[in-house]
Amino acid sequence: MDRFSRTLLAASAESGLATITLSRHVPSLRRNLRSDDEVLMLTPCLRAGGGFPGEFLLLLSKRRLVMTRQSKLLNRIRLSVDAPIAELSDVKWTTEPSTPGIEVAFTYAEERHRFWISAQHSRHAWRLEAALARTFRRPLQSIAEAALALRNWDFPFIRNSE
Repeated sequence: MDRFSRTLLAASAESGLATITLSRHVPSLRRNLRSDDEVLMLTPCLRAGGGFPGEFLLLLSKRRLVMTRQSKLLNRIRLSVDAPIAELSDVKWTTEPSTPGIEVAFTYAEERHRFWISAQHSRHAWRLEAALARTFRRPLQSIAEAALALRNWDFPFIRNSE
C-alpha cells in the first residue's frame, strides 16, 4: 500500500467519512495526487454562503489542496479545486466554539473560496485546525535572519556600565 492510500484511509477514519462516500471520491482524488503524497486532512464540507449545491470533500496534502463535489441531482463527482499549496493566498480559518466546526477561506486563481467544515466534537475541530496551522502558517523570516537582526539591533536600554 502506498503512502497516499495509507494516509487517506487514516484521515477518512478520523473524520468519520462513510466508506461509500470515500469510494466515490477516490478516483478523482487519485488523479490529482501522487502516490507519495501524504494526506494531512480529509473531511466533508459545505460551501459557505450558498453557491454550488452539493457536498464537498476537502483533501489537504503536503503539496496540494484538492476539493471534489458530489452533485445532489445526479450524484456525479466533479473536481472543484485542485491547487498547489504554494499558489493559495490569503488562507484564513475561524473556529466556532459554540458549534464544533471551522470556516476555511482561501483565494486561488483570483477567486475566493469559503467552506464550512463541521466537526463531530471539539477535539476533531482542534485536529483540523492544527493541520491547517502546520500547512499554512509560514514564518516571516528564517531563524538565521532573525538571529542576524538581533545581533545588529541596538538596544538602548541595555548598556554596558563600563
